[in-house]
Amino acid sequence: MRGRLLRRGPGSASIRAVTTFRRCSLLLAFMLATSPAYGQSARKKKSSKKSPATTQPVKTTQAPPADDEESIEPRIFGSPNDTDEAAVKPRVTPDAPTVAQPEAAPALSGESAVASAAVTATGPVALFAVARTSVVEEAAVKLEDELLRRLKLGGVELVDLGAAFPPPPPASLTRADTLFEQGRSDYDNLDPEAAEAKFRAAAEAYIQHPAELNPERLARTYLFLGASRILNGDSPGGMEAFKLAVVAEPAMTPDAALFGQDVLKAFDQARAEVTARPAGTLVVESQPAGASVVMRGKALGVTPLKGVEVPAGQHPVVVSLPGYSAFAQYASVASGASTEVKAALEPTPGLSAVRDAALHAATEQAFERDTPPPEARAIGERLNARYVVLAAVSRGEKGHLQAELQAWDLRSNARLRGVEIALAPGAKKNGPDAAAEQVRAFVNGVTLPRVAESGTSFSTLIKRPWFWAVVGGAAAVTAGAVFVATSQDKGRPFNPVSGGVGF
Repeated sequence: MRGRLLRRGPGSASIRAVTTFRRCSLLLAFMLATSPAYGQSARKKKSSKKSPATTQPVKTTQAPPADDEESIEPRIFGSPNDTDEAAVKPRVTPDAPTVAQPEAAPALSGESAVASAAVTATGPVALFAVARTSVVEEAAVKLEDELLRRLKLGGVELVDLGAAFPPPPPASLTRADTLFEQGRSDYDNLDPEAAEAKFRAAAEAYIQHPAELNPERLARTYLFLGASRILNGDSPGGMEAFKLAVVAEPAMTPDAALFGQDVLKAFDQARAEVTARPAGTLVVESQPAGASVVMRGKALGVTPLKGVEVPAGQHPVVVSLPGYSAFAQYASVASGASTEVKAALEPTPGLSAVRDAALHAATEQAFERDTPPPEARAIGERLNARYVVLAAVSRGEKGHLQAELQAWDLRSNARLRGVEIALAPGAKKNGPDAAAEQVRAFVNGVTLPRVAESGTSFSTLIKRPWFWAVVGGAAAVTAGAVFVATSQDKGRPFNPVSGGVGF
């Protein structure tokens, strides 16, 4: 018996070397498996594991639970040192891509953080910029204009303030129309004096409502007024009325069946004089900006409007913006000169109430809430908006203008927070453009899911695909070494049970 124990086969040294090599390889694989791994790709994995060989009698041991079900882990963004309150759990659906559930999280230092975001659906966005102090009201108006413009260019759906706050019904021009018809009757009855009085009153009634002014009606009234004056022997008065008709509607032409040659000749002379006068320029500004400008029924553009060439004369200018009362006034444009119109638009009562709610929802205390402020929800309900974006403008410690922006998804309670906007002249970083881009990304469903960096357990490791990749690589190396060692002992095959290489 002792002799048999002392005798060793020619491959014993090779087997012992393989045993040591395999133990070291598996130990190295386990050490690599327990080291931190931060980047994971979401994937489906199925695994089946075999019981390792052993020198003891073979026992039936239960392998680690195979991942027969889909196991999807959200992507990790940011550095591993960033802390979160809890891991974001994915929502698994059988026929749709997995999307991270929105969950509130503290803002990251040095950058804005999307605490959570809407999944994929988008909806109307209501955006308001408010001034936390009265001295920065103008800056708040400009910031709101800039953010809205950027979001619109980015394809973001904004609430329709025009539909939410429709303009009041237009003023009635019935009185002016009635006066014109009465004057027309007097003119046809050869009563030029009575006709002149009626046409003059009709013109005054028309110009009292510049927002509802119909240039063609006003020009026609001036035409009959001039003709009545010529019939009364007042040729200079008739020429003045004809010039007003040409300014009101340059395309106006007297009907030869209604007027005599004296009227037609005088009107052509008045048109020639008006056309020969050098044109002037019109400059229109409004607060807020972006309002449409209409002059005598013709759209000129949106504010700020600069250097628009218009005929010399008195023109009704109408400035309008959805949610605001229209601004209308007559601008006297001189030949070769520039005339400026400044329109201070007043919000309608409904929009004023919404802006008051935005002011309360954008306080420092409201921005610290973990849930949408009641005022923000009221804004969303009133405007049928899914997203409410609020920017609060203030002055910093050094007196520089600054703003803080938050956005709420009222459907999921997801929030974009910590967006700081630099408003100082010449500021290149963190400007309104960058803030608008973050809002656009938030609305379009860009998420920042994170996985909590807690201690890594073995049960977690064995479910991760990179663990089995490492173990598989080590097993392949060990198998190669075993093959080389056993191939050297050609006289006897390697026995995995009694060969002494098991654990």
